[in-house]
Amino acid sequence: MFDIRPSPISPSHDDGHLRSICELFAEQAQSSADSLAVVHGSNRLTYRELHSRATAVAERLAALGIRDGALVALSFPRSADAVVCMLGVLMAGGAYLPVNPEFPGERVTRVLEDSRAALLVCDAESEARIAPAVPRHTELLSLTALLTRDGAPELRPAYLDPAEGGASSPLAYVMYTSGSTGRPKGVMVEHAGVVRLVRGADYFEFSAAERFLQTGALEFDASTFEIWGALLNGATLHIVDHDVLLVPARFRQAMHDADITVLWLTAPLFNQMVDEDVTVFARLRTLLVGGDVLSHRHVNLVRKACPQLRVINGYGPTENTTFTTTFPIERDYAGPIPIGRAINGTTVAVLDSARLPAAVGEVGELYVAGAGLARGYLNNPELTAESFVVLDGVRHYRTGDLVSDAGDGVLSFHGRVDNQVKIRGHRVEIQEIDSALLEIPGLVDTHTHVETGPDDVKRIISHVVLAPGCDEEDLLPAIRLRLPAYMCPDRVVRMDRLPLNANGKVDRTRLPDPPPVRRVGRPPETASELALARLWADILCLEAETLGAEDDFFLLGGSSITVGGLIGRIARTLGVTVGFGQLFEARTLSEMARILDTANGAELSAIERREPDDGVLHPQQQALYALWQVNQKSLVYNIPVKLQVDGPLNPQRLRTALAALFSRHDVLRTRFATTADGVRRVVEEEAPVDLRVVEADQAPPTERELLPLLVHPFDLGSLPLLRVLLVRGDPAGDLLYLDVHHIVFDGVSLRLFVEELFDLYEGFLPEAPAVSYADAARWATGRLEGPESERAERYWMDRFAAPVPALDLPTDRPRPPLRSTEGDVVVRRLSPEPVRRIMRRESVTSFVVLLTAYAAALARLSGQRDLAIGSPMSGRPHPDLESVVGMFVNTVVLRARLRPAGTLTDLLQDLAAEHIGALEHQEYPFTRLVRRLDVPRDLSRNALFDAFFALQNIDFHSFRKHGRRITLSLPHVGTCRFDLNLQAFETPNGYSLELEYSTALFGHDSVAFLLDKVVEILDELHRNPGNPVLPQPETGTAQLVDAADFTF
Repeated sequence: MFDIRPSPISPSHDDGHLRSICELFAEQAQSSADSLAVVHGSNRLTYRELHSRATAVAERLAALGIRDGALVALSFPRSADAVVCMLGVLMAGGAYLPVNPEFPGERVTRVLEDSRAALLVCDAESEARIAPAVPRHTELLSLTALLTRDGAPELRPAYLDPAEGGASSPLAYVMYTSGSTGRPKGVMVEHAGVVRLVRGADYFEFSAAERFLQTGALEFDASTFEIWGALLNGATLHIVDHDVLLVPARFRQAMHDADITVLWLTAPLFNQMVDEDVTVFARLRTLLVGGDVLSHRHVNLVRKACPQLRVINGYGPTENTTFTTTFPIERDYAGPIPIGRAINGTTVAVLDSARLPAAVGEVGELYVAGAGLARGYLNNPELTAESFVVLDGVRHYRTGDLVSDAGDGVLSFHGRVDNQVKIRGHRVEIQEIDSALLEIPGLVDTHTHVETGPDDVKRIISHVVLAPGCDEEDLLPAIRLRLPAYMCPDRVVRMDRLPLNANGKVDRTRLPDPPPVRRVGRPPETASELALARLWADILCLEAETLGAEDDFFLLGGSSITVGGLIGRIARTLGVTVGFGQLFEARTLSEMARILDTANGAELSAIERREPDDGVLHPQQQALYALWQVNQKSLVYNIPVKLQVDGPLNPQRLRTALAALFSRHDVLRTRFATTADGVRRVVEEEAPVDLRVVEADQAPPTERELLPLLVHPFDLGSLPLLRVLLVRGDPAGDLLYLDVHHIVFDGVSLRLFVEELFDLYEGFLPEAPAVSYADAARWATGRLEGPESERAERYWMDRFAAPVPALDLPTDRPRPPLRSTEGDVVVRRLSPEPVRRIMRRESVTSFVVLLTAYAAALARLSGQRDLAIGSPMSGRPHPDLESVVGMFVNTVVLRARLRPAGTLTDLLQDLAAEHIGALEHQEYPFTRLVRRLDVPRDLSRNALFDAFFALQNIDFHSFRKHGRRITLSLPHVGTCRFDLNLQAFETPNGYSLELEYSTALFGHDSVAFLLDKVVEILDELHRNPGNPVLPQPETGTAQLVDAADFTF
């Protein structure tokens, strides 16, 4: 006889008969009596022996009154005895409660008190350790004492399965998991959940031929899959001690000795195994990984090293018996790996905050139902009622996990509902930070959490593991390229490896506190230093207390744009006026503070908000409108943008979000009209949303086919001046194209637009801009009549007192009498290392480094010693303008005049000074300068310059927003505004150099040669900065280049 007493039985998928774990095990014990059931070191139990020992335990427990779901706590390390006791408790009709003997005494006491377990059975070694934590109502017995105890009275335990029934399936076990309140909660799992997990499964073919390795601790629900997956299918369960899992060499040997075929690992433990020795899985057939978000990098490494291996992503809360969804990973991934489809006996629903079905691709909370559902939380009816809800007559569990359904039932994970925190005025999903960090080359593992300090300020803390040889100094710039400033970690703590708990998950209690702040030099001391440190911290997203007096603003991530923001904040908060040149020259906190101490006081007042709008154009809009009037069919000032979005977008929600965005920013509702007073802005109450949708289910159209649908000339007298094209159905995710006229948009606007669009799409309302664009236009126009404008005019007139010669590069074709705007582009990728090393050595910005290489290449190919290069400036000198969408960019002209026998370093330092001067006087309109200089008209060229340079280092290139990965690029549409236009894009992996050129003048090969020269000179500037830019005059221009290299 295999069962001591009849047990309530649970559904099985075999024949519809209600069956329990005990009955299914009994079948295996009969059919596979002499097969190995459990192996732990030298302890080897056949199914017959395991049944016999479990029967003995069941008899003793029954004598003590264990029946009808009575809880028996079990405190064992991984061992054959633990399995014997688990089975014995079930055969007696009870339910087991695993308690880790290594847990702190306080937690053991809390679990036993909360569960009200009347009996705790342990091994002899654990008895002394755990005894002090056992409360009075719980009797403690070693397994030996239990089996030898005779004539003991019943314990009178609480019966969770009353004799009259009430539950559809008997209770199998209770596992305690961490609760959001900090107190553990006991999850009650029934036999039906376990049977649904391991019998008739559709995610894995269980068979007697498999050999499972138990890696999960008994109190971790993965052990349910390992133990019962083996024992209810006639397979063999191999057990290894916990310390074997932590030593890859011993783990590999254990796998080899037992010829393991099936293995479960938590994601953090899996990552560590891969980093130590990826071939550890070489002889395995099936690997299931989960318990946390998978690292696609580690999975890709395993798939490459072990092509025979089947890797499955297993997801599920304890409340739904181990696995809810699974996903077989059958290709490499460059981003998050889906969590897959619901397994057999499980249904899933993705619901919005109103508990209505989320649209395809929309992020919502995951609700689960089916045979795996837990009964609830032990002795906690309030929490059970809150978490287990009835929807359409069916009981569901609210997972608290955010997911999306791609439309084919495959779910993607987007973090936790309760893991969203509001930091710096923004909603932040912590998992998005970890996902972004894991994309950094050399960053192996990470764990991010939020701490609230004694000042009630929330701080983001990331613990990271870096590969050998990875430079910590490069980590902060790499983070800033992947995350918006408000999501960047405040502190990054480097570790050799992340600590794991007994369940294989990151043990937060063992994560070290951030080390003492790493300052350069002494801490800030003076009032100016302390105030400046707070401003730096705000702009660079750092903690003020981490800054030292000798920290360099630019090496911490500062740029010309952030310097502009710093100047505005200094004026507003400290009442002091400083210039770009002063801050660029000072660089360090202490030097900047000295400048503040001696600077003139001049408080920066807020930009006035005024109604009604007078319709005046911003100075930069005036120039663009004049150009449009000359050629209204030109595309040269269209700005096409491509957004690759993970997952599908709902067109109606996108349309609603766009309408809300237009309502927030008046410039997006602005058209232009000619009146008696000249050209005026006309702001409408509403702007039509021009959204086209293309379904690409079968054959996705190419970008060449798509762009003509969107990009065509704008009529500045009509709305809208922004168009949107949504391309749906691409397996990689939807594509969102924008086309907007430059007269209402610039690079900073693009960042604001995209972030606010996806906030509004997900139902979040961003903070309102400080002022309207109409206010900004009126403010900028007024500044043109003040003393600042007069000083700027004197500066620029002095810079161009001597005429600048036209750029005289050899061309492939004669210059046409009327400048053409038709163009093409050549692209090169550039490692970030040379640029960063030059920046550190010369104390300059990346802009100056790249500009120097470009100017040197033009000088060497033209033989000229006086060059003019146009470049854009942000034109946002006031902090009120930082959140305003609109056109602010002004063009300045940087003049590169080579010294006699000047070196590359000389040119770099001269251009650094030139750049600072331009920044100081950037508000002076380019068109006004051209008029004041009375530049002769030459319709074949641009005024003052024919070569242009821009560094596009806006805050993002590829980023995550509300669980979506969004990758931004700027498609080329066959135009070029100048003879040559070098756009350098700062990306997470370095720089993308894109050299646009006029096809009326140059051929592709010639421009490719020029761009290769730029790259070569960057390496030369890094390795041999003392090299001359040009040969000595007596050498002659014939030696400037090798004529054989030219295709001009």
